[in-house]
Order: sequence, then structure tokens, then C-alpha cells
Amino acid sequence: MRRKDLRLLVFMVVAVYTAALIFGLIIFIYLPENQSWVLGNYITLIPFIVAIPAAILTSGFQRRSSYIKALQGIWPKVVKSGRLAIEYTYLKNPDKEDYKQVVLGLSTSIDHLRMLFKNIGGFYPVESMKTIYEEFDKIRETYKFENLEGTRNRISALWHQARDAILEEFDRVVPTKYDAPDYNKQYED
Repeated sequence: MRRKDLRLLVFMVVAVYTAALIFGLIIFIYLPENQSWVLGNYITLIPFIVAIPAAILTSGFQRRSSYIKALQGIWPKVVKSGRLAIEYTYLKNPDKEDYKQVVLGLSTSIDHLRMLFKNIGGFYPVESMKTIYEEFDKIRETYKFENLEGTRNRISALWHQARDAILEEFDRVVPTKYDAPDYNKQYED
């Protein structure tokens, strides 16, 4: 479950609890005493009013946790395949094994990402990874890129684009201490 979906679920549960509380207060304040059976019936429904949204919310947090765990599980493989693709452009005489290792890694990474993300409008969830794969598909026979520098820059840019898109899905925290000398000097108190 994406962070956005979980946030919406939390909002909906809070809205249900708020509505139930307001409804209960209205019954308690404005209902005449001779109709106290309405308040009694409402009070008997409170366990359901509390339990059902709580169960749905718990399910949402569990789905989010499973999603993050799955993403963390495939992340090292995706990083490895992206880095191998870039490193391939530095090889002077790549052979079939080098090529096969990169293409297999990219293909596996793409399928792992498709396992977690749906296609959007006919596009892969991380189209940049697929585009890197297509760059390698062009050299299936020769194993060599014509313009190494240009290809390296293109693959590197595509990889960074894919990496940033995937990192957006993680719940990352801001560190309490930065390891950036210029940043620390600029923002010291």
C-alpha cells in the first residue's frame, strides 16, 4: 500500500470516529430523556463503531509494512542491475557473459518492479529501467555501444531517474546529523 493510500485510509477512519463522536454528543445533548432507549442502543453499537474502522486501519498498516518489506527486498537487486548497466559502458571489450549478466539483471529488476507496481497507461512502472534494457537490446549482436560516452550519460541519467522514483516509495527519515561540510557550516546556529 502506497503512503498516499494509507494517508487516505487514516483520514477516513478519523472521519468515521469524528462522525460517531459528534452523533453521540448530539443524541446525548438534544434527545429528550423519555427517548433514552436511542442513547442506549447507540452505546451498544460503540464496540462495532470502534472495532471495524480499527481493524481496517490495522489492515492498512500491515499492507503498508508488507509493501515496504517487499520493496526493501528487491531494492539491492535493482541497484545492482542499474550499476552493472553503467559499469558495462566502461568496458573496452565486453563479451557475451558481461552482456548476459547486465541484460539478465535488468530484466529481473523490471519484473520485480512490475510485481509491486501496476503499469500506468500502458507504461511500465519505472519506464527508465525498461529504456535502459532497450539500449542494451540494440547491441544484442555486437555487445558494443558506438558512442560510449553518450550512452553512459544516457544510461546514468535514466538510472538516476528510476532510482529517484523508487526511493520516493520508501518511508525515509531526515537524519539528525548531516555529513555535508558546506551544509553544516551554512546552517549552524
